[in-house]
Amino acid sequence: MDIESVSSYLEDRMLSAFGRSTEECPCREGGAMADGIDVLLELWKDHRAADRQVESQRATLTNIIIVLMGAGLGFLAQKGLQTSMLVVTLPMLGLGLYGTLACLKFHERSAFHVGQAKGLRRKIASKFPDLSIETGLTETSRTQRARFPRLRSLRSYTVWVALHCAIAVTGAALSGWIIFT
Repeated sequence: MDIESVSSYLEDRMLSAFGRSTEECPCREGGAMADGIDVLLELWKDHRAADRQVESQRATLTNIIIVLMGAGLGFLAQKGLQTSMLVVTLPMLGLGLYGTLACLKFHERSAFHVGQAKGLRRKIASKFPDLSIETGLTETSRTQRARFPRLRSLRSYTVWVALHCAIAVTGAALSGWIIFT
């Protein structure tokens, strides 16, 4: 394989990763790649979109679990804590554990995409030092830390994990109450 065919193959693979044909790619001018910055920007956009998708999945899963938990608690309130209600309380425990693990996995995927986007942003910033991209972000981050010193250290994924852990503990406590009383 010669260098041109390898280059063409890699270009086609990159474009197909964005779901585009070589003809419709905005970073092509007259049949050739415009420049590396277009590729970096497309990759950055792709990772940011993937991060938003992960957050959307987490929100959807959490909403479903909360609705199921509310329905289960309402059913328990009507029927009372009796042995037959273990069919409601044990799945609550399972949903809480599943939600906890899913939130941890969503955090891992989000961290991957954010890390990739951050690396690409730095690479773009190094190509355009006159824009002072990193300096502006550092200044904004410093201001944010000063305005919210305690909340800044609280990671949002820990809030979601804590919520799902509370759901699991509620399911376990209700199951334990039914079994041991």
